Amino acid sequence: MSTRRVQQQALVPAAAQRALGPVRALADQALSRAAGAPLIGGNSVRLLRDATENYPAWLEAIAEARRHVHFESYIVHDDEVGERFAAALIAKAREGVPVRLVYDWLGGLGKASRRFWNRLSAGGVEVRCYNPPRFDSPLGWLSRDHRKMVAVDGEVGFVSGLCVGKPWAGDPAKGLEPWRDTGVELRGPAVADIERAFAYVWELLGPALPEPLVALEAPPPSGEMNVRVVASVPA
Repeated sequence: MSTRRVQQQALVPAAAQRALGPVRALADQALSRAAGAPLIGGNSVRLLRDATENYPAWLEAIAEARRHVHFESYIVHDDEVGERFAAALIAKAREGVPVRLVYDWLGGLGKASRRFWNRLSAGGVEVRCYNPPRFDSPLGWLSRDHRKMVAVDGEVGFVSGLCVGKPWAGDPAKGLEPWRDTGVELRGPAVADIERAFAYVWELLGPALPEPLVALEAPPPSGEMNVRVVASVPA
């Protein structure tokens, strides 16, 4: 997954992992150094098979947001799927909940109109575009943001290979199955790493997030899974 890879220790409960002893501890240390990300315990993880499981979970989390919604996607289509997400984000923003969205310029080229993005902005969503072309940097457009993630209230995070649009949802009328791309719903302390990764890209594109969000405390334990969040850097 290009947003960020969530490596679970084979979905083995933390107590069983501890029983593996010193060899596992050495392996964890090596992985932490190589990945630049620590192993974090106390999480719950739910695998989401494809768009039929990912999209409803994302929309439910957005609808339940109380403090903020952070949304990052390489591609957002201006189609019935994209419209469903646009409506959900605008509705939440109009409730007074800060909603922030990052999309990639090249990924979105020809997928969504300027009117689509303007409507989101007019509806109260803070929209930032990653790396549009610039005359002073003719090769700068080569850097892209392929990440796909949603983080809500610092409590739940989603990492996936799915962008937003009908190509991932499939078309039963035409016999097209949903695009097979696994996602993960994560709750627990590791969500803070997902939020920090979004904050990093957000600041690349403009003013940083408000300090209370940057220094957001990790949520309390929510399960027994050890998780390592490896945040890819747009490149």
